[in-house]
Amino acid sequence: MKLPSQSRWAPALLVALGTTGACDSSEDDLVRALGDPVLDAFELRLRGQDAARYEKVLLGMGQVEVTSFGEPVRFEPSPNARAMDLSDTNHAHLLGRFFLPRYVKQVDITVRLDDVGAFKEDSLAGLVNAQAGTIQFSTTRGALEQRSRVVIHLHLKDSLFEFRGGKTLLPSTSIAH
Repeated sequence: MKLPSQSRWAPALLVALGTTGACDSSEDDLVRALGDPVLDAFELRLRGQDAARYEKVLLGMGQVEVTSFGEPVRFEPSPNARAMDLSDTNHAHLLGRFFLPRYVKQVDITVRLDDVGAFKEDSLAGLVNAQAGTIQFSTTRGALEQRSRVVIHLHLKDSLFEFRGGKTLLPSTSIAH
């Protein structure tokens, strides 16, 4: 008679040992034992609006922070977000993806743009001072689940102001899910 190898018994033994104290374990212990909880991915995008007077508005993403009740949420930036032409109002540029555990119901998002961008309108071209280009908002899981993304609409007509031969960006935005 051939005996089963120990490797076949190991999983059953681990399950049996793990369940002996199940009544005393908390949900945190279960999460630690199983590893990361199930994560849902959501896209974060940026789209230029009201750009009729501009041939080009080039901005780059500096940094994105996604948090839930002060705790960081995993965010993976898109390499293409370093150079975006927001005068193309038919395209919402992918800033990146963030990953929420199922129990997270609300997130706070902060997007900081690069300090300097560029613009071209008619025969005038120059730099955009985007140091004040920080966009902050909160959203809920329910809103995110509608389309698995959130889109920041940057209203260029109301966001770019003449300043010392260039433009200064003071973001005027709306959020769409």
